[in-house]
Amino acid sequence: MPAQLIQDNSGFCLLKLDEINFFLSRLHSVEDIFLIDDDVWEQAKKELQTVFQNSSKLESCLGLIRDFETINPKRRYKSDLELFIRESKLNDFFGESGETIFVSTIHKVKGKEFDHVFLMLNNFNLSLDERIRQLYVAMTRARRDLTIHLNSDFLDGISSEDVEYMEDKIDYSPPEELAIHLTHSDIWLDYFIQRQPQIARIRSGDTLYVRGDECLDGNGQSVLKFSRNFMSEHYERLHRQGYELKRAMVNFIVYWQSEKVAKEIKIILPELFFERKK
Repeated sequence: MPAQLIQDNSGFCLLKLDEINFFLSRLHSVEDIFLIDDDVWEQAKKELQTVFQNSSKLESCLGLIRDFETINPKRRYKSDLELFIRESKLNDFFGESGETIFVSTIHKVKGKEFDHVFLMLNNFNLSLDERIRQLYVAMTRARRDLTIHLNSDFLDGISSEDVEYMEDKIDYSPPEELAIHLTHSDIWLDYFIQRQPQIARIRSGDTLYVRGDECLDGNGQSVLKFSRNFMSEHYERLHRQGYELKRAMVNFIVYWQSEKVAKEIKIILPELFFERKK
């Protein structure tokens, strides 16, 4: 079955997301800096969908726009829109589908509900109050069915209607593939200063090609380099565990301010895929 990871934008405000930044720039091109004209609003949406039609983040951005339209059906002020975006999280606008398995941390699904929830608790320790609160949040996300997979005994002996206990003694191997989302600290940020023309042609979801400590675009041009910290710690740790970096894709394109240039620049936050050595 298809699976989708529920992502958040920890590490950057949604105002910095390339797609959102573009949408706001289309609205700000009009002299009236307070109230957004309906025609300008609709034209900005059309341009967003045209320019970013292949972006993996387009649907989330359109979901954000639809939510703002619902809250503000008649008059839309730019200041209200920017505040709404600033206070929003990307994981608030995922498209729920009965045919898709959504994968998430407990933190990211707070406030959401699903018909069927499968909760994975690996060596989960209830000695801290915060852990108890997390478990409560996770268990109450289920509307109909809750299945808990755990290797601890703190739920043993609980009796309730329609509860079924099963024991699985299979020794599962490590996963064949790992997907890692890189943050600002994992990439060489100033490297992007000289790569702006190439990044302007890239969209979220595009394939990147790994070569050593860098990633190339579809034209074979280098657009990203990993930080020394990522290579010496995270990359080497996964390598010791038997994983090899096989492929990459663009997860986010966001704006970032370097001390070396006056204007904000676009940077790529990639998703890396490691596979176990055969």
